[in-house]
Amino acid sequence: MDEQLNLLIQLQEIDGKLHALVEQKKRMPEALANLENKRATIKADLEKSKENLVAAHKNKRDRDKDLEVGVQKVEKLKAHSSEIKNNKEYQALLKEIETAEQENKTVEDDILSLMEKIDAASAAITAAEQQAKDDEAAIQAEQRELGAAISQIEAELNSVEQARQEQVSRIQPAVLAHYQKLLLSKAGIAIAEARGEACSGCYMSIPPQVFVNVKKNESIITCPQCGRILYYKEAIVQKNS
Repeated sequence: MDEQLNLLIQLQEIDGKLHALVEQKKRMPEALANLENKRATIKADLEKSKENLVAAHKNKRDRDKDLEVGVQKVEKLKAHSSEIKNNKEYQALLKEIETAEQENKTVEDDILSLMEKIDAASAAITAAEQQAKDDEAAIQAEQRELGAAISQIEAELNSVEQARQEQVSRIQPAVLAHYQKLLLSKAGIAIAEARGEACSGCYMSIPPQVFVNVKKNESIITCPQCGRILYYKEAIVQKNS
């Protein structure tokens, strides 16, 4: 097998690993950012629940004052009954007292509803605070795992980059330059397997005589369609078996 072709095939494998590692590393900051966003959302939701509870307490205090004023109003109206001179005024007073008492009943219902909301909100906040602690522990664990993964990826990147430098040093400059140009223009795939008389890079048919020469793996031959460097895998397997 042509030595330079063999070196290029190995280099393509190295570059494939390198590309995969680089892509993994690119995704890590986004994953970390997602965890921070999750943490911020949990905190914001909890703070909103607490604000709602404070608002419910304030509303109850306001309605308590309304009820106090309403009760005093009814007492004053009842006390005024001794001053009534005729039946018409008395009936009007009774109607006013009835209306005030009904308003007080509405306020009392509001207060009871607010008390139920306060109790439910307090219980929900207690549960949410515990859940927030659990979520925070889970987020920190994920962050540690991501940190370890980043360290591992960086270590692998260093190792693969070193292997690439060693491999590159063994390839002729002109051949390497051609490979690098293909690598940039062909979406990171400069070497393609010739499979079933077709290029696995562009899936176009390879002329019969070209395919015959490719199967020998004795020289660097490019695909007439996409320009990628071709090789025949079965010949390599047979040679190594």
